[in-house]
Amino acid sequence: MRRQHVVTALLENQVGTLNRLTSVFRRKGVSLESLSVGDCEQSGYSRMTLVVSGDDSDLNVVMGQLLKLLDVVDIQDLKVDSSVRRELALVRVGASPQQRGEIIEVVHVMGGRVAHLAKDDLTVEFTDEPRKIEHFLSLMEPYGLREVVRTGTAAMRVD
Repeated sequence: MRRQHVVTALLENQVGTLNRLTSVFRRKGVSLESLSVGDCEQSGYSRMTLVVSGDDSDLNVVMGQLLKLLDVVDIQDLKVDSSVRRELALVRVGASPQQRGEIIEVVHVMGGRVAHLAKDDLTVEFTDEPRKIEHFLSLMEPYGLREVVRTGTAAMRVD
């Protein structure tokens, strides 16, 4: 059964690491929906979060193959109930002077922040779980989404 998984990996910072990792997913037909990578608590290493869709058995094979790569130190399939997941969205919304107050109220109620105000639009910074970002975008759609930039999911295991 195909389902969504959130996978996190600790990697040595090496040239070509990202290409080698994504090639393993591509060869097995596991779809990458989101990819986020950056420095972590250990110098010389990066932490990568991938949101992937595929069969459980295919993902288990992929994770085993990833562990064989020299620059992959650790990899985990994170469970919903034992992880924190967040994504950042920057959203430019059309905002006439008459609509501005209403839009800003929705932004604040949803936990967002106005990052920039211009003559005919405003830019919102919204950080939350991906499903809440989807909900926020649906609330902003009637005003006119002019641009949306999303970071992809970042996730961390919690005990």
